[in-house]
Amino acid sequence: MSRPENTAERLLAELGVTSPSEIQVENIAWTRNALVCYESLDGAAARLVTGGDFSVITVSTSLANQGQRRFAAAHELGHLELHRKLNDLNLCLANDVELHPNRSFEEASFGKIGKEPEQEASEFAGALLMPGFLFEPLLHTGKPSMKAITKLAETFDTSLTATPIRYARLQKEPCAVVWSHAKRIKWYQPSRDFGFHVRFGEELDKYSIAIDFFEGHELPGRPTTVDASCWLAPGRFEDDAMIQEDSLELPSYNSVLTLLWIDKDIERE
Repeated sequence: MSRPENTAERLLAELGVTSPSEIQVENIAWTRNALVCYESLDGAAARLVTGGDFSVITVSTSLANQGQRRFAAAHELGHLELHRKLNDLNLCLANDVELHPNRSFEEASFGKIGKEPEQEASEFAGALLMPGFLFEPLLHTGKPSMKAITKLAETFDTSLTATPIRYARLQKEPCAVVWSHAKRIKWYQPSRDFGFHVRFGEELDKYSIAIDFFEGHELPGRPTTVDASCWLAPGRFEDDAMIQEDSLELPSYNSVLTLLWIDKDIERE
């Protein structure tokens, strides 16, 4: 467990949190002498101002949904807990207050996303809102699926970007979540035992399920068996290898969120 994750879970333990419904960011921040408020912010997603022993966390009302606003507030609380001595004023852009995947097209092309303090604050936020001691037991109650991920997002009141990333990082099954935008694979987050590379940065394969959304067709809303070559970089799997794809359309983002699951051994001898 990383330092940000450990700090977040230790804070929840100190407060005696035992269920997702008790993770109220505003109340948790108040115990740390920080007031969370929501208002319009010009050019920023969230702001932390610290003076003496008291702090104000301001979250932009322009953030699209409740899950994103909660994550932004938890991100700023992460700065307060982890980087209190760095700045009295901290402004974070929308790209800062996100849980970033391990593999993304932007990382490969332009270097690692974000600065280390921003990454640490986002790790803190992910662990605060979806702590392992509450999140992990719910991962292993059935087969991996997008239905399970969306249910977790509802349970923890978190976004459909942060929740799948956290899901994959803590999942013991060999799986990966993939974000595709405008027909192109933008990022993916593998589980620890996934063992393969997704073809991020490339256009979706014409035989994938996800491509159907961008061609105006309805997605099936359930896991479907597809050729592994639709998603995985070549070389490590058998020619006839098949995997499970479960894709969910996100029309407001012109994107598709996909869960890939390897339900049987496909590695080349």
